[in-house]
Amino acid sequence: MKQNGWMIGAIMLIMLYSCTESTHKGGYMLTQSEQAICDSLHLNPAIVQELRQYSRAPVEAFHYSLGKMHSGDTVTELDPIRLPGIIFSETEDNAYELIYKLKDSMRNKGYTIFKVELIGESGNWKHSVGIIKETDPYRILKYMATDGINYEITNDSLITMIKDLDKKYQLELIGASGDYCEFIIHRPPADWNQLAKEVYAICPDTVDQGAGSVEELARELKQNRRLYCWWD
Repeated sequence: MKQNGWMIGAIMLIMLYSCTESTHKGGYMLTQSEQAICDSLHLNPAIVQELRQYSRAPVEAFHYSLGKMHSGDTVTELDPIRLPGIIFSETEDNAYELIYKLKDSMRNKGYTIFKVELIGESGNWKHSVGIIKETDPYRILKYMATDGINYEITNDSLITMIKDLDKKYQLELIGASGDYCEFIIHRPPADWNQLAKEVYAICPDTVDQGAGSVEELARELKQNRRLYCWWD
């Protein structure tokens, strides 16, 4: 009996050690809500565990809509896009920091982390950040229905333009919504003014409602090493 008791105790210790090791390796035990999202969308819980190393922002199942109806404090999304992934909000600085820290490991797991849209109000702006089960940037642009329709740039024509820029400047997608996209520039141009002119041709709002001049846009592109388009 003593031997059986010793064996049971040893087994319990091994099980406890294994659970502790598993929690340590994962770094975080998912909440019931987070686990339910992962289960319902067939997501790898490791993406939440890794996110929790840097952010405690509440997460939701991924949803996005360019069109929104406001009624008091209630916001209703019109024809929302729902993708297998999660979405949460962060400050602008934290959003970029998270993306740069997690983008490679997320891609290795089959996911992409990217900025979605500016939310909130003046003086209290935040950015929503998505992590979805997809690594093809052009499929993401397709899913998000990104376009510059105010300038007669359809989703298909935009993707063609981005592919051309990608061949020259080796772009990595880090932002996408209905009227916005953003990329890290991995192959810097010999002439930043030329790149700024190409961006301006696709998205005049980057200058007319943003940088103020092609030369200033070139300076921003060179400083940040990020290419972005945003159509008002």
